[in-house]
Amino acid sequence: MTDPLGRPVPLQSLATEDEGQWKWNKPPQYADFKEFVETFEERVEGDETIKDDMLDMLIVGATIEDIVNTVALTAFTEGKVTPDAAELAKPAIATFLIDLAMDNKVPFTVFSSLPSDNDLDKTIDKITLMKQTNPEGYKAGMEDFNQQAMQEQETKSRNAFIDMES
Repeated sequence: MTDPLGRPVPLQSLATEDEGQWKWNKPPQYADFKEFVETFEERVEGDETIKDDMLDMLIVGATIEDIVNTVALTAFTEGKVTPDAAELAKPAIATFLIDLAMDNKVPFTVFSSLPSDNDLDKTIDKITLMKQTNPEGYKAGMEDFNQQAMQEQETKSRNAFIDMES
């Protein structure tokens, strides 16, 4: 009689046969994310080259978010921490880098700009350019925009569940 449980587990064929072949397949160097953060801070503060490199990245224009994401990903791929520990360490690393930048009077940006922010800026720039180069088209466009806004407002007020008394 064959053993009904003697078969491979689901997705086993996708796993590597050599366990521990990759650094992230082994137990992490730091089991606790707090220990990882402390070691990171000590290493940066103890090595002027690393500290200068971090500050140079901020001067060049990298954001705190960029550096933190790079540190977390590198720590995971090198087997220093698990992915969840790397994510948990991000706020503490960001705070440390902000303090480092402020202590050294280095200008910094915390977050990368979102694509929607850039799209909005481009739209505003186009409208400003149109206002300067084609005032008639700008005026017609703004009138059309205002009419659409008024129509939407009227539609909302007509479709209101409870109408206010005048």
